[in-house]
Amino acid sequence: MDAAVLISAAVMTVIAGIEFACLFCCSKLRMKAVPVIAVLPVVPDDENLRQKLEYMENVLTRKAHEINGLLLISVNADSDQLTMCREFCKAVPAAVLTDVNELEKKLPEMFAFHNEI
Repeated sequence: MDAAVLISAAVMTVIAGIEFACLFCCSKLRMKAVPVIAVLPVVPDDENLRQKLEYMENVLTRKAHEINGLLLISVNADSDQLTMCREFCKAVPAAVLTDVNELEKKLPEMFAFHNEI
């Protein structure tokens, strides 16, 4: 009976040592984080834009998530909405306001890739 307990303890010690080593060594081998950017279209008939922006501000400032940035896309937005979005972008540096025409230029900047066209 004592031999079985000693063998079990030895096996558990080896397994714990392997797990401990993997905790530090294998974490360095993981893939680097990829950029994740949320997209929020700003349309003229959106009555909940202020609430959406407040929610996204909470998400982006908590840093307990995978989202790295917010892309606000103006789709025929009115001047009040654009003003609200500009103020939001000043308060939250991870947010960027653009329109549909500038989207093709803005995406490579945010995701840090080069368009080879």
